[in-house]
Amino acid sequence: MQQRTTPCKYGLKHAMLWFLTTFLCSSAYAQFSGNPIVPGDHPDPEIRYFNGRYYMYPTNEGPNEFHAYSSADLTNWRDEGAIFSLRKDCSWANVNGWAPSVIQRNNKYYLYYTAEAKIGVATSNSPTGPFVDAGQPLIGNDPYTNDIIDAMAFIDDDGQAYLYYGGSSGARMVVRKLNPNMVSFASGPSDITPPNYTEAPFLVKRDGIYYITYSNGAWYNETYNVQYATSSTPVGPWTYKGQILSSEGNIDGPGHHSILQIPGCDEYYIVYHRYNNGDRTKRTANIDRLYFDTDASIKRVVMTNSGVQARLPNGPCSAGNIISGATYKLIHKGTNQALNVANNSTAPGANVDQYNDNGNDAQRWIVTREEDGHYKFRHKNTNQCLDVSGNSSAPGTNVIQYTDNGNDAQRWWMEAMSGGYHKLKHKNTDQCLDAANNSAGPANVIQYTDNGNNAQRWKLQLIAMPAIVSGGIYELEPKCAPGKRLDVAGAQDANGVNVLIYQQNNNAAQKWRINDVGNGLYELVPQCAPTRRLDVAGGSSNNGTNIGIYQSNANIAQRFRILDQGNGYYELEPACALGKRLDVSGMRYQNATNIHVWQDYSNDAQRFRLILQPASNANLAEASSHQLITEEKASHPFPNPFQREVTFPAHLHAKGTVEVKIFDAAGKLIRTLRFNNLTEGDHQLTWDGKSAQGTSLRQGLYMYETKANGKTSKGKIINQY
Repeated sequence: MQQRTTPCKYGLKHAMLWFLTTFLCSSAYAQFSGNPIVPGDHPDPEIRYFNGRYYMYPTNEGPNEFHAYSSADLTNWRDEGAIFSLRKDCSWANVNGWAPSVIQRNNKYYLYYTAEAKIGVATSNSPTGPFVDAGQPLIGNDPYTNDIIDAMAFIDDDGQAYLYYGGSSGARMVVRKLNPNMVSFASGPSDITPPNYTEAPFLVKRDGIYYITYSNGAWYNETYNVQYATSSTPVGPWTYKGQILSSEGNIDGPGHHSILQIPGCDEYYIVYHRYNNGDRTKRTANIDRLYFDTDASIKRVVMTNSGVQARLPNGPCSAGNIISGATYKLIHKGTNQALNVANNSTAPGANVDQYNDNGNDAQRWIVTREEDGHYKFRHKNTNQCLDVSGNSSAPGTNVIQYTDNGNDAQRWWMEAMSGGYHKLKHKNTDQCLDAANNSAGPANVIQYTDNGNNAQRWKLQLIAMPAIVSGGIYELEPKCAPGKRLDVAGAQDANGVNVLIYQQNNNAAQKWRINDVGNGLYELVPQCAPTRRLDVAGGSSNNGTNIGIYQSNANIAQRFRILDQGNGYYELEPACALGKRLDVSGMRYQNATNIHVWQDYSNDAQRFRLILQPASNANLAEASSHQLITEEKASHPFPNPFQREVTFPAHLHAKGTVEVKIFDAAGKLIRTLRFNNLTEGDHQLTWDGKSAQGTSLRQGLYMYETKANGKTSKGKIINQY
């Protein structure tokens, strides 16, 4: 991102104030980094990991000098001083320097930087410099972009290095292959601009998929945001995926970012600049977690003021991409027995043990990520939580299920271990979920001192994904008012009728059909007024704007993002008021309290539990059974979810061929099965859950396409092995 203004310097008084604020915040957040992570104006931050330490390289100290910042744990950063100065170290430019990018190769470090709309390169033996310039621009002109800015270097698994750059004026992204010496090119430029690109490219590779992330919008205002696209190659063509970071509330202009993967872990962080509290005098450097979903998409980044927890690079991997709200089975290592509520009891205090994997609900747990990063395990159908009796810290304390009471007895930290297993540590005690004596079941489950053995290893196998059921009928219960529901006043069917909260009464005024309208947006249809929609009055984005119902008109006043908060609750963001939320006025509990639009404060007035109604389930089941009658049988594989293999039933009207294609969640073809010379009639066609190369595939979401009788059917399947 271009540095158009000169930032002011911050003196000792400001630094001390920042230190005290950060200290107080980090105490409150218990080893969190806080945001911003360093004081002052630091746009365009790039984060890298070298030799056991994290390094951040922002545009720094005005447009003419770059500093490096380093950290051992992502929370405590130190200024390593100037690593390169245009005026002192560059012979061909001395102004308009920004967007440094550093990469390691050949036991050296290479600094790519923008200066006077050209890209230079300098080398050093250390990540903190000093860097020695090449003496001339690495790229001084280009046929595709006249704004030669924002370079980013990437080295692929095969050793080929690439340099991505370009943007702003003309908004084109260009790539060139680098030679092994990293200071000359192995190819000419190629224009590989993805949709909605403005500037600041950054490339990440995960599970064979290339993610190009980049800034969109104007750097100087709230339109600045981050979007991304994917490809099966590092040079495109790109499939556009959407936006992952944008202005919210009093945080605006987030952009020019970089992404860090913790070595050896499926664990990612995003570092980016943003304006805070309407202050446009500085763009601060901030860090937050970045997550991938089971369909390989990047989840929308939740910007925070707390930042991230301390993370040693050689520490255990976090739980990574466990899907909050999904249903899992926990399999004990070595015994293949499942975490089990004895006799499938619904009673608070019922014992938890391990038992033969029998597929019933006694062995199903809904896992939600809580706001402090710990997880809650809720027993399916009982809403009782995995609980340490008496919240004891003593080794050997029994583990039970108990009423969800929100305390630390029901919170578990998950660490990813080898082989796909996890260690579950009880909050604040460091005791682990343990099968007593590492015995086969039914063996009791306790908490016990972390001793590193298999008694304390559990594999989470995905059973069912959380989802907003499009067409499902829900009640919405505000977190600040348990027992109340989002309600249409008087159950009236007229434009402008007010929406408020009222005691749950099971009538149509409190039931809402939620319809997926595409682009990540939903509409809410009141069942007492099916031609109306939940509506932001006048499409206004002002705080206090009233929420009512109005005739369906398909505009953004009637479109909402439904944001999973990872703790069983959701926020509703109006498409016409980005950064705002549906809000219970004054966080009150009383009947008839108004619902309006308000700034996102992440509090209980803006959190709603979405309760799917049984009638909705029945209607969906009926619709599904109609599908079974009218569609080709090949479109309904079973079991789904599956382990190791899945069967595609097919019916042929005459002798012929059935083709089954399996795709990963990004749409990449991974296996084609052809069943030739099949006779007329029914067939059970099996896929062994492996790729074309014979490798077993990881847990997650896959897509299939079957062709039979000249017809094509498509759908999704979940691999839980």
